[in-house]
Amino acid sequence: MTPPTHIIDPDGEVIIILRNANAPFAQPDEDIIAGVASDPLKASDSVQSLAAEAGRPGAEGISSTATHAPSPIEESSSASTEEPPAEEQPVEEQAETGSSPESPDEDCIRIQVSAKHLIFASSVFKKTLTGGWKESVTYLQKGSVEITAEGWDLVALLILLRAIHGQYYSVPRKLTLERLAKVAVLIDYYKCKETMYPLTDIWLKALEEPIPTTCSRDLILWLWVSWFFQLPAQFKKSTSTAMSCSTGWISSLGLPISYSVLKSMNDRRQEAINNLVVLVHETREALLSGSQGCGFECSSMMYGALSKQMHSSNLLSPRPAAPFPNLIYKDLVQQLLAFKSPRWYGYDSSSYYDSYSHQCSASSFKSIFRNLDSTVHGLDLESSTV
Repeated sequence: MTPPTHIIDPDGEVIIILRNANAPFAQPDEDIIAGVASDPLKASDSVQSLAAEAGRPGAEGISSTATHAPSPIEESSSASTEEPPAEEQPVEEQAETGSSPESPDEDCIRIQVSAKHLIFASSVFKKTLTGGWKESVTYLQKGSVEITAEGWDLVALLILLRAIHGQYYSVPRKLTLERLAKVAVLIDYYKCKETMYPLTDIWLKALEEPIPTTCSRDLILWLWVSWFFQLPAQFKKSTSTAMSCSTGWISSLGLPISYSVLKSMNDRRQEAINNLVVLVHETREALLSGSQGCGFECSSMMYGALSKQMHSSNLLSPRPAAPFPNLIYKDLVQQLLAFKSPRWYGYDSSSYYDSYSHQCSASSFKSIFRNLDSTVHGLDLESSTV
């Protein structure tokens, strides 16, 4: 029998077999990278944890990552009892150390852990080992069992398992945003947030990477981390940036972010851009009808200048429509404020030769658009928690 490659508990009764370790994580779709995503947001865009589904602790995973669901009792079980090899290496070292077994499972990683610790810390592991699945029957009959998982980041999984086993001395006190996001996915999937709370508080305080000011993969990682760990200020800032800077549909990148959060962000982004489009078109119509502007010359000059600049900015015809691909709210606001106002001279009624530069509130685009918000207001965490 193939010995474990990593030992968390040398007396452990459970072998976690990790296949396809370190699979691509939170990868942007090509259309999203190009900023031309056109399909409406679907509920499937956000991968929700399968642990919440009745009677099934497994789920479709993150991006190409998936954790294998417990097998039905009807299928044959394959339990194994291995003799533990040498003592486990530190987490960071062991993740880089490959093993080359000659068995068909040469790409698999085998981690020996304690059933008691898994059951105590995780409701998902508890269902797997005691909930009537094939694995639980094997465990109760033979005293040992193999559980399969797929795609997880190895270092993140070892961090989680060591923490579950109380081996805090082997758990790093500082994680990168990427690693923290991966650990958060595991915590969410295996439903062990309370067990991990002492460490997550340390990790969050030590997190050094700032929230990006542009729409990027790291911004979505921050969105996920701030939502999952309930960080109100960071959540508000990351959602604001995502809505203000996105060129199209805001995607979860396969992370288990609440569908309601994603929908709220996409709806609010579209609403904000639509309000700008409506404003500029209504302003043009008001200038055309003469209801805006201090007189014929004023409305005529402003109407022409606005029409020309709307045309050059692709805002005139065809009129932009939802979901507003390739339109960025923040850039559109700056564009409107940068519209050049025409200059012309009027004449005093008493003398043809006494001209003056025309000035009124309707003759300046900066004045007309002065009340625009430079960014879309971020979501409130309290109203976004489901």
